[in-house]
Amino acid sequence: MAELDAIKDAIVSGLMIRRDHGHRRSSTQLPWITERKDLRYLRRVVKKIVAAAGIRTELSFTSFRHGGFTEGADSDLTDAELRAAARHRSTRPLPAYAKRTRKQLISGSKKRREERTKPAPVPTPE
Repeated sequence: MAELDAIKDAIVSGLMIRRDHGHRRSSTQLPWITERKDLRYLRRVVKKIVAAAGIRTELSFTSFRHGGFTEGADSDLTDAELRAAARHRSTRPLPAYAKRTRKQLISGSKKRREERTKPAPVPTPE
C-alpha cells in the first residue's frame, strides 16, 4: 500500500497502469502493449493482481475501466470530462462504459425538478 501511496503522491495524471520497467526508446513510462498491438499481456498481469488481492476472480482489466466510467458518471462528470479522462475523441463509447445506476437516475430527476421549479427571470426595467 505504501508503494501505491508513493505513486499517487508523485504522479497526478497520465496512464493508470504502466510498465514497471523502462522502455529502450522512451524515458516516459508506457502502457503494456505487446508487439501484436494489443493488451493481452496486461490482461494476464491484471488477473495476477486480482488473484493476489483476493478479490472476485471474474474481474478483468475492462472491469476497472467500466467501474471508473460509472463512478465518474455517478459523480456528475460531464461527457467532455469522461472523454478527457479516457482519452476518447468521441462520446459514442461512453454509454457502453458508464453503466446506468440508481444514483444517476435520482440525480437527473433532481436536476430536472430544480430546473422546472426555478422562478422565471423577471426583466429589470431600464
